[in-house]
Amino acid sequence: MTSLQYQLLLHLKGFEGQEWATVGQLAERLQAKHHGTVSLIDRCEQLGLVERRPGREDRRQIEVHLLAEGAKRVEQIAEAHQPELRQLQEEIRLPDWKGRE
Repeated sequence: MTSLQYQLLLHLKGFEGQEWATVGQLAERLQAKHHGTVSLIDRCEQLGLVERRPGREDRRQIEVHLLAEGAKRVEQIAEAHQPELRQLQEEIRLPDWKGRE
């Protein structure tokens, strides 16, 4: 899985209030062009990580849904990176700005 594929899956998993996203929403979050996002979704769909479905409210829109395999991969990668993130958190200490104006 590429880092862009992982980012796409993370965005799908983290959308508040809905369990899917449109291609346009994903392109905006990834700061990518629409056609590049479509290609990325194609690759993820071929790997069985996401699925396209017609829009519920607007059939012209396509909803991109995270499949169980995609959610599982996101969890595995996030779990594998926890020690690295903890180490970074210990190494990078930000100054305490509380009470300063």
